Amino acid sequence: MQRRLDEVRGGSPRRSPTVRALAAFAGRSSCRLAALGFAAGVDFDRLLAGTRHAMPFGQSPFAFQRGNSFEASLRADGHAATLALLRDLPGFPAGPATVANIRAVKGMPERAAETLRPPAPVVNGRPDAPHLIDGAVLCGDVGGVRAYFEADAVAAFAGGLLRVGEVKSFPKVDGRVDPDKLGAAFDQAAIYLLLLRAAVASLGASPGALVSPEALLITPLNVAMRPALSRKDVSRQEARARRLLAAVPRVADVIAAAPAGTSFGPVADVKAAEPGRLHALNVLADKVGTDYAPDCLSGCGNARFCRERAFHAGAPCLTGSAAGRLIPNVATLHRAEELTRGVAPTPGEAAAAIILARAGRLHDSP
Repeated sequence: MQRRLDEVRGGSPRRSPTVRALAAFAGRSSCRLAALGFAAGVDFDRLLAGTRHAMPFGQSPFAFQRGNSFEASLRADGHAATLALLRDLPGFPAGPATVANIRAVKGMPERAAETLRPPAPVVNGRPDAPHLIDGAVLCGDVGGVRAYFEADAVAAFAGGLLRVGEVKSFPKVDGRVDPDKLGAAFDQAAIYLLLLRAAVASLGASPGALVSPEALLITPLNVAMRPALSRKDVSRQEARARRLLAAVPRVADVIAAAPAGTSFGPVADVKAAEPGRLHALNVLADKVGTDYAPDCLSGCGNARFCRERAFHAGAPCLTGSAAGRLIPNVATLHRAEELTRGVAPTPGEAAAAIILARAGRLHDSP
């Protein structure tokens, strides 16, 4: 299968699975083109770089630098700022606390194995359990393939509970965090929580007894670099994350269903002229199939390309999901307009034709 994966990926930019990539894919898992790219590890955010359809994703250099500076401040002086925050939590020692920092370990599989060592004292009820695990890597099955995810922090408290922690550089102002950013951060933390439960279970312990459903979010307070702590029970988000992982199509099945000769390589060739690259992606999309919706614009690097295809095809999806559901089995907006004028529908169009004919009469009535 690896040879076939390499063929499909071609020379396109690669993207390792992350919780952010996984969450973004969840919203468009019905799109076969997106599923093929996700299975092959293609970075759609960079696939169309240099063309008119390139999406302006990614952090600005200033935001990236701010994030790195904030994370560095949390690790300074033996993680003093982070430990000071955690001391407000029940069960955390008021005195000295120990930190297991595994960021220096080379290789994601090796770091994942090392991540399992610090929780072992917690599982065994030993008092030498670390209070903070920095740079933890958790692994899980994504589409039948082992994937590794780097968590910002996993905190092990004296009471024996493990919590997941996420660090973000957006601020907490007047006690509040932007709700959209807050929700996205806790959605990511919920995936880490799900993976942490699996890691604890692999050690022969009960995740329900040792893993807290509460996730931690550390962000700057106002405009300074002083950290602030937010806490939330993410049980509901964890249940959604479990469904998300279960719904990811198996990589082997996706690759096996791809037509022979399918490859993202010609699309990613930045030395080629734009028309040729877009033609290659159009051919690929015709072979595989797409499922464009307006909300793809917020998370898929191919969204502008698919929107243009949908526009030229007169696809009903351009009207939005709610309107599209009202006209099932109507192939194009042009066909929908014909049905508003009373054109005889096909059997599959019958239900939508009733609504469209009524709308046409209302529009034409004086």
